[in-house]
Amino acid sequence: MTATLARWSLLALAIALLAVWLPLGKDLLFEYRYGKTNLFYSPVIERFVYKELLGDGHQFVYRDETGTDYAREAFEALIPFIYYKNMELWGKLPLTLQGRRFDKAGIQAARQVLQLDPEELPEHRPRIQLFPLLESNPGRARLRFPEDIMRPGQRLTFINSDANRIDPALTRTFTEALADAGFAFPVAASFGRVSILKPFDAGFFLLDARAELFHLKRVDDAPVVARVPLPPDLVVRHVKVAENKRGEYLGLVLTEDHRLFLLGQQDYALTPLPLPAYDPERMALKILFNPLYRTAIYSDKTHVHAVAMDQDFRPIDRYSREMVMARTRPVDQVWSALVPFSLALEDPNGRYLRLQPRLHGQTALIGIGLALPLAYWWLRHRGLRRRDLLPSLLLVAVTGLYGLIANLLFPPERASPRLSREAAEPLTGAAEAAAAGGD
Repeated sequence: MTATLARWSLLALAIALLAVWLPLGKDLLFEYRYGKTNLFYSPVIERFVYKELLGDGHQFVYRDETGTDYAREAFEALIPFIYYKNMELWGKLPLTLQGRRFDKAGIQAARQVLQLDPEELPEHRPRIQLFPLLESNPGRARLRFPEDIMRPGQRLTFINSDANRIDPALTRTFTEALADAGFAFPVAASFGRVSILKPFDAGFFLLDARAELFHLKRVDDAPVVARVPLPPDLVVRHVKVAENKRGEYLGLVLTEDHRLFLLGQQDYALTPLPLPAYDPERMALKILFNPLYRTAIYSDKTHVHAVAMDQDFRPIDRYSREMVMARTRPVDQVWSALVPFSLALEDPNGRYLRLQPRLHGQTALIGIGLALPLAYWWLRHRGLRRRDLLPSLLLVAVTGLYGLIANLLFPPERASPRLSREAAEPLTGAAEAAAAGGD
């Protein structure tokens, strides 16, 4: 009984490891060379244009939404605000578009990129609640990290990093400042950008126990607190803080019902973004600002969507397409037919390892149909009787190629030879005769 339990434990472990390692080996042998679609809105032809990597040899295609192909330089000239440095090298600056003239300085001043990826959401990236609250008025050219860290909780605790002790004065000062502004403890969530490589520090946005949003900054080592006005039907899920030299927007506000807003620096004005079919759980988002348009591009692993907007964020055009990387390769089709499932360690929308089963559907019946007769032949070759084959064959019927390999690695014991009744009877008679002779 113990040996049987040990063998089946090894079989289960082998199948789990094979379901992880074999797909990884397949991906190493057959490198995936299809790239994500880079989609833009061209202010020159006022159509969407895109660039895709098609496969071996780093072959790129440059097209617009009508299917017209372009050479690389011609394609870059269609989106001059993206490739403005090349435009300068080619002597094409300043640009004249829609009756307006744009030089390098004007293009740089109007450019901004805001991003929000699924892996940035708190549910996909849990972290220890310790944050440096930077001094927003450092009195020097660059920001620097403080000697203390902020720990949101039942109060706003400040801990001296050098002594690893709570700073009671700072804790009391900042906690009371929040309470005086109407903040209801405990802190439900904290949002900020932990970096000194930014043009200025916008501090942190804190959600209180009543789901109200507050803005906290540290100015001259003193707290500056402001309540962010929210519409009654808006419940904040995440705030992506993104300080930018343009100083127009502090970042993005995502709600529980998947609506997305730009957060204005002046009076915290919320600008809704028209993003049909946007799903923050699985779609990466970029918002591109240029002197003429604002373009939102969001995509999952199969489709890319884009909305071109004017400077007041009114939609002027939309476009969606299936990306080349969504097409199944022949090697992936063969693999899906050979094995019924695989186990992925990575979370495509997060930064942590997570074991995820991926079923291959009915095509895996082909691999199971091949593995079963091989397993039957192998087990019979081992000397197992037909009635003892059933457990191992059931395992192969469920796990396919993995179960076959596991049985090869940890084969069952051979059937014990048993003496037949006919062979046993002469031995018994001989023993009786010997006993009688002894008497």
